[in-house]
Amino acid sequence: MALGIATVIYVAIALGVFGTLSVDKVISSGGTALAVAAEPTLGQAGYWLMSVTALFATAGATNAGLYPAPGLSERLAETRQFPPLMARKFGGRLSAGLLFEAVACLILAVLFKLDAIASIGSAVALVIFTLITAAHFRVRSETGANALVLALAIGAAAVVLVTFVFTTLIHEPASVVALLAVLALSIGLDLWWKRVRAGRASGGTTSGVQVGN
Repeated sequence: MALGIATVIYVAIALGVFGTLSVDKVISSGGTALAVAAEPTLGQAGYWLMSVTALFATAGATNAGLYPAPGLSERLAETRQFPPLMARKFGGRLSAGLLFEAVACLILAVLFKLDAIASIGSAVALVIFTLITAAHFRVRSETGANALVLALAIGAAAVVLVTFVFTTLIHEPASVVALLAVLALSIGLDLWWKRVRAGRASGGTTSGVQVGN
C-alpha cells in the first residue's frame, strides 16, 4: 500500500509538472522545476511555497539518512563487519558512525553541485538495491523468497541503472568519477578490515595455543 501511494503521488506530480511546463523548461529549471511549475497557477507565492517545502523535505531526508547511522554502525560493529571504532561514542554521546557520515556528506556538499549529489546518490542506491537482492539468493531458503521475483528485481534495477548511466551520468564526468571513487573506497576499506580482522583472529588463536601449552 505504501509503494502504491508513493507511486501515485510521484506520477501525479510528474503529470502536473509536464502538463504545466515544456520539457525544455523543466530541464532548464533543474532542481526548482516544481516551484517553477507552481508559479503559473499560484504566482510568486506558489514559487516560494514550493521552495520552502523543498527545504523542509531536504532537511527531513537528510535527518532520515544521518540518524540511523549510530544504530547501524553499532550493529555492524557487533557483527564485526565494521571496526569497533565505528561504534565508539565520543564524550559518551556523539556516535563515531554519525560523525563520519556527516563529514562525508559535508565533503560532497562542498565539492559537488546539488544535481551531481542527487545523481551520485541515485546511482549508489541502485547499485545497493541490486547487490542486496543478489545477496538475498544466498538466504532465500531461510526467508522463503521467490527466486523469480528476486531475479525480476535484479533485472529491473540493472536496467534502470544502465539507463541512468547512459542518459544522465554520461553527461556528468565528475559524478562518474565520484561514484567510481566511492565504490573503490568502499571495496578497499572492506578488504582492509577483513585482512585486519583475520590477522587479529589468527593472533588470538596463536596466543591461546601458547597459553594452553
